[in-house]
Amino acid sequence: MSPEQTKPSETPFADRISRASSSRRWLRVSVSLAVALAFADASIVVLALPQIVDRLHTSISHVVWVIASYNLALIVGALAIIPMAGRLSSRRALVAGLAVFGLASLGSGAAGTMGVLVGMRAVQGLGGALLLCASLPVFAVATRSGESPLAGWATAAALGAAIGPAVGGLLTEVFDWRAIFLAQAPVAAAAALAVLAAHRPQPAAHTAQPSTPAPEQPVDPGPGAERESTGLKPVTANLALLFMSAGLIGALFLVTILLINGWGATPLGAAAVLSAIPLGTWLAERLTRGRSPVVLGAAGALTLAAGLTGLALVSHRQLGWVLVALAVCGVGLGMAFPALTSDALRSSGTLVARAAKTVAARDAGLVLGLLILTPVFVNELQDTSDRAVPSVAAEVIVAPIPGDLKTQLAAGLLAANAKAPPSRLPDIGPPFAQVEATASAPVKAQLALLEARVEAVIDRAATHSFRRPLLYCAAFALLVIPLLGLGLILLPRPDTDQPPGPSREGPGALTR
Repeated sequence: MSPEQTKPSETPFADRISRASSSRRWLRVSVSLAVALAFADASIVVLALPQIVDRLHTSISHVVWVIASYNLALIVGALAIIPMAGRLSSRRALVAGLAVFGLASLGSGAAGTMGVLVGMRAVQGLGGALLLCASLPVFAVATRSGESPLAGWATAAALGAAIGPAVGGLLTEVFDWRAIFLAQAPVAAAAALAVLAAHRPQPAAHTAQPSTPAPEQPVDPGPGAERESTGLKPVTANLALLFMSAGLIGALFLVTILLINGWGATPLGAAAVLSAIPLGTWLAERLTRGRSPVVLGAAGALTLAAGLTGLALVSHRQLGWVLVALAVCGVGLGMAFPALTSDALRSSGTLVARAAKTVAARDAGLVLGLLILTPVFVNELQDTSDRAVPSVAAEVIVAPIPGDLKTQLAAGLLAANAKAPPSRLPDIGPPFAQVEATASAPVKAQLALLEARVEAVIDRAATHSFRRPLLYCAAFALLVIPLLGLGLILLPRPDTDQPPGPSREGPGALTR
């Protein structure tokens, strides 16, 4: 028989296996990208917030809803999906979620007011909930034999959350805050096309009809994954993720505001500093893979709390110290998040329902942290200038400049302090420039030295404003440790009501 006459059914078995393996790999990469994108979205916006405050004429206390609206919608969407999880076609729901997410990203990038932006972010959150919940069973189909899809999904989620701020800072610096949202749309579209284009994995040649490809079968999360005694109940793991996420707000949100609003760093400079988080996360996840979830959860929470405490102890512009502390936070995230997420996903129900519970728990922690910490932080920041006034006055009084210039400078500094928008530090440049315009060369030199000293005073006062909120974040992280201990005492064995074998979604659930 000539090659032209060879029928599809007679394709060599090895070639079919190779194509199926390539299809699975392509699908796994695409879904990992989608998961990382949705989890990164909650943090990728952080470095754009100071610019959004300026461009949309709002305040920090209001701009926090750009993050909170996304996470609240994600929680509502995830909880709404649970009752219908068994009837969802995972592949179609994943593509639909990516489409809604991408279109809402375009709407967020085009928003001209805070109201429109917050509304579009809520729509983004609903799309994110759909794609995250539907991604786990699709990821399970694409996972190689012997590997756990729960661990792979959890790793993509942790790395996405960690790398978000650095990517957001780069886009904001090179382009504009709108670029953060506009850039997400083509990424979502590419992931959706990749999922649609991925070939359905084929079974062995002797078990399938050549003309009718077998439907994708849900796979077991891993050898013994449901039955393995880890000593951690899924409900305990989800609560631990909630408190870890609340603590993580300090490293993602508060440090960003400190770097840009407090120390005057550019978004790109802040992104470079915050890149210590994903580096620490990646390294820790690689080195601790396969260890006990209880040990990793407790050690990760303690490490995150140590990093946050280190950030709280910063007294002035100490970038080296901040880099080390953020790397420590990243290590804690890399140890705890993948391990806790894997155990949280071992709850009962379909893979879609399990993902929904874990997504809701994680984002509930982010919302909890934002709602509790934002008023504390804003109040502390508003008092910064008032706390700095006595020290600034002392510096002006002892400065070796003429008395009339001291009076003029003091009046200008007080006016700048009064004009500063809420939750923003005063701009001391114009008062000094006005005094220097009529000063002699020697006096100008003294004024330059005085300006540096006044900036240092304000810098220390601003840095001090972040101490209490960061310590609260560390306390959130530390709550994970007694929670895990209590879970071991009261609920010593994991949930075993899930029978061994394939997921309860049933045959064909992924292709309906």
